[in-house]
Amino acid sequence: MTRSSWVVLLLLGLSLLCPLVAADDGPLALRVEVPVKNQEIYAADTLVAGTAWDERVRVTFTNTGTVPLTNVTVRVDVPLGMPVSVPPQPLPGVAAEGGGVAVTVGELAPGEAQNMTFGVRPPASVEHRIAAPFLVNATYRVNGESRTATLTHEASIIPPLSWITYGTIGVSLLFLLVALVFFRRSTVLQRFSTNDLVTIALIAALLGVVFRWFWQTFNDLLGPFGGLLYTIPTAVLLVLAVHLVRKPGTATLLFFVQEIVAMVIWGTNILLWLGWYLMEGVAVDLLCMVLGGDYADRRGTAVAIGIIRGFVSYGAFYLLFGPAVWHIAYAPWYSGLQIGLGVLGGIIGGWIGYSTAKKVRGSVL
Repeated sequence: MTRSSWVVLLLLGLSLLCPLVAADDGPLALRVEVPVKNQEIYAADTLVAGTAWDERVRVTFTNTGTVPLTNVTVRVDVPLGMPVSVPPQPLPGVAAEGGGVAVTVGELAPGEAQNMTFGVRPPASVEHRIAAPFLVNATYRVNGESRTATLTHEASIIPPLSWITYGTIGVSLLFLLVALVFFRRSTVLQRFSTNDLVTIALIAALLGVVFRWFWQTFNDLLGPFGGLLYTIPTAVLLVLAVHLVRKPGTATLLFFVQEIVAMVIWGTNILLWLGWYLMEGVAVDLLCMVLGGDYADRRGTAVAIGIIRGFVSYGAFYLLFGPAVWHIAYAPWYSGLQIGLGVLGGIIGGWIGYSTAKKVRGSVL
């Protein structure tokens, strides 16, 4: 190959590379946040289908150079035809147009950053996780030269897992039904007496009113550790109820009554949250049956009751009911932390609950 041929190939290669360098290494940096939430708690780049509200998206553009940028225009193409809304914000001129959002800034000084925020409404339903890429295109002038910058930000839309949630509830209730039928002919299964119902009602009221108010009032003071404010006393009262009543179905009935109380006092939607309350009760009742009617008669059993309640309750909420009912996807590490705190609270509450139950039972017998 002649020298002239090498020169032609070199010039051709440079002509192909120059636009890429101009687009990728320009002084305008682009960044997308979706959804605009605490990314240490909620899953980043994840939207849950079926929300009744708009999820916020924020696009930040920064002049990383040493000279001003002029005529900066930024446009975001919203994926999947999701409806767009533009809330009030400091940056003027943000407008929705043609399935996207755009804004023009007259000048961006060196080191200056601006951002525009808009809302998107995820689809009502999706069968499985789907990609939702946000395409950002920006044009601007620097030193009299027109430049462009692009960014494709990959996000995902996930289903709310409703069928998994309620399928799990159905299976757990089926297991309880089978267990109750199995123990029906034994002397273990007896009717709840008036004293039993009064005991369950009083403990459920403490759980649904007093300790829930305490948790809602002081939860924010401890941040992620606020769950211990509710987990520990819940485990104590659960062990107390199981030990005093001593009949299959006690835990399930306790949490059912607690949900009724919560619905009346706090306005909780029983149809959505009933299954969550029943799951933890079913798990505890099954544990007592598997242990041969050990109703927290040993400290180890009391601790095991607290552990399984904490694990099922927090696991079901953060992995199933959070996405299904609230349409919120939590960060995996945060879900794991909360489930771990639920188990820790169960251990502490079970240990305290055993001593409390023994003293209360000894005083009433």
